[in-house]
Amino acid sequence: MTKIMYEDLAWPVRDEVIAAQQYAWDRLGRPGTWLSGAERIAVAAEARNAAGCQLCRDSKEALSPYAVEGSHDHLGALAELEVEQIHRIVNDPGRLSRAWYKGLGDAGMVEERYVESVGVIVTVVALDTFTRGLGMAPWPLPQVEAGAPSELRPAAARRQMAWVSTLSPGEVLGTAESDIYDGAATAAHIKQALSLVPEEQRSFFGLVDHQYMLGVQMFDFEKEIRAITHAQIELVAGRVSALNQCVY
Repeated sequence: MTKIMYEDLAWPVRDEVIAAQQYAWDRLGRPGTWLSGAERIAVAAEARNAAGCQLCRDSKEALSPYAVEGSHDHLGALAELEVEQIHRIVNDPGRLSRAWYKGLGDAGMVEERYVESVGVIVTVVALDTFTRGLGMAPWPLPQVEAGAPSELRPAAARRQMAWVSTLSPGEVLGTAESDIYDGAATAAHIKQALSLVPEEQRSFFGLVDHQYMLGVQMFDFEKEIRAITHAQIELVAGRVSALNQCVY
């Protein structure tokens, strides 16, 4: 098991952050809902590998991502369809489109696998960015654990506010999935994005709650809970989102 630890650093890391990162990292190698442990690690490895893709670099510099032809530089463990998903999400998320997603579906992409892969990708990006910011090497990917994915699709999942099926907060009140919205009848779209695969939503927002802050804390402007203020946190968040063309 990869043990997440931050020692001998000029910047102390809170225990709650370490615990949330350890949980999310350990999950990468375990059987998921729609992907096996081996598939999840393959997605994680390809998410890291995507940074060195020449096609992605050329496409990013082009006026349109479709103006450049070629093949992604990949590790060979996944189908080209999955490689396209991972590389585009990692390298050019600001130009993803409904037509692009529909093209993946038309070519055979299963939406449940797509969503779970997104959960793996964002976990890897979140932790790798964290360690890079501290001047550390990325953590080794965990070992693969045997077992089959559960393939449990939430009964209330349907196409509504996104390209993929999601769970409406009001429709899951009182169900096993209501905890992903803290029992609330409403939730921001970003909180619903991974809801088709609840375990991915729980894991990723476990990171968000501790690396960022809880939803209720975001609106408690009378109490500062971090080393920097609400205003400073949102300045950083807004600038990072602008650089990544993320309209959150």
